[in-house]
Amino acid sequence: MSKRNTSVKPPLITPADFFSSEKDKTKINWFLFEYAAEFDSKIKKTLRTKLKRKKIGNKQIAEFCIHYAKHMKREILDKLSGKVENVSLSYQPIEDFFPLLNDKLVDKLLTAAGEAWEAITSMCVNCPTRCISEKDQKAPMFDDLFYYE
Repeated sequence: MSKRNTSVKPPLITPADFFSSEKDKTKINWFLFEYAAEFDSKIKKTLRTKLKRKKIGNKQIAEFCIHYAKHMKREILDKLSGKVENVSLSYQPIEDFFPLLNDKLVDKLLTAAGEAWEAITSMCVNCPTRCISEKDQKAPMFDDLFYYE
């Protein structure tokens, strides 16, 4: 009888990717962590297969989702301060991170970014954490080991 691999792989995106010191453990950075994880989940198997053909594996995809989420911080803060009317999702961070991807794959990643944005912001309506309206407050979830397992 063969043994099934029951080991659980640690997540590729963790809260630790979104703070470098205690002062960075804010609710806005928690939101960015949640967005990166949601973005990663929206990259479907078919797109992952196409990216794998370009030598882009799950680890690089996770690193990219983190990069893209961090890029969104400026957009979100500009929206909150009234500098811009709407948050814009851009292809530029995709091309910066993956300069050799063709336009079709960039577009598919941008579509996934949009789907993740819609999903995460619709969840915010019911979430009691208030990551956006209380953006500068400490997010205690950063210290919860559950999110690192």
